[in-house]
Amino acid sequence: MEAGEVESWARHQGRQPSNEVERIEHDVRCAVAKGLFEPIDDLSPLVGRQPFVRAPMIPSKKEPPVAYNPRSPTGNEIIMTVEFSQRRSVEQVEEGTVLAPKFDADGLIPAVTTDHGTGEVLMHAYMNAEALRLTVDTGEAHYFSRSRRVLWHKGATSGLVQKVRELLIDDDQDCIWLRVDVSGGASCHVGYRSCFYRRVPVGSSDKPVELEFTETEKVFDPAEVYGDAPNPTRL
Repeated sequence: MEAGEVESWARHQGRQPSNEVERIEHDVRCAVAKGLFEPIDDLSPLVGRQPFVRAPMIPSKKEPPVAYNPRSPTGNEIIMTVEFSQRRSVEQVEEGTVLAPKFDADGLIPAVTTDHGTGEVLMHAYMNAEALRLTVDTGEAHYFSRSRRVLWHKGATSGLVQKVRELLIDDDQDCIWLRVDVSGGASCHVGYRSCFYRRVPVGSSDKPVELEFTETEKVFDPAEVYGDAPNPTRL
């Protein structure tokens, strides 16, 4: 860490730059914010101070604040090469050529996934910064599960991997569109080809509104594929 970064950090804390303690504190905060490891209750023995990970974290200058980013499902370290640009102006975001995604307050960005060949909408999910980087780096769709709070490599369990043929971002860079080829022909954890397997009748007078199935056969049996794994759907 450069001396200027230490001084900036110390000024943020309302004190003059100190010693190696300041460097350790800064580095740990940045590492936690970037999801390199989980926050723990007490790091006092490491720095001889009161716990500092409970205070607001200062993220890396290279990315927006994001929610806790878990490691890969296998626990292996993944070296990512993608970096996001800072959002500096409306013109840069809308007309520029740099990737500067806008994550919401929870560190997430919505992603719509369609079949590359047919254009059919397959699913809607969310990505955090790590999931988006992994998707760009590997060419396979990664998401962040809000219900399970884990990074999610689509198809890692089921084998229904989504190969990204084209990755697009909208005008203000706050929504992702993936055009994919799906190994196995299904994207829904319920077993259907698409997560959008029911139609809402427009103008219906039914109370409550009754849904109409657009798919009548499942591509696979979820019980055989997922076993007793917890269902990600939450009531």
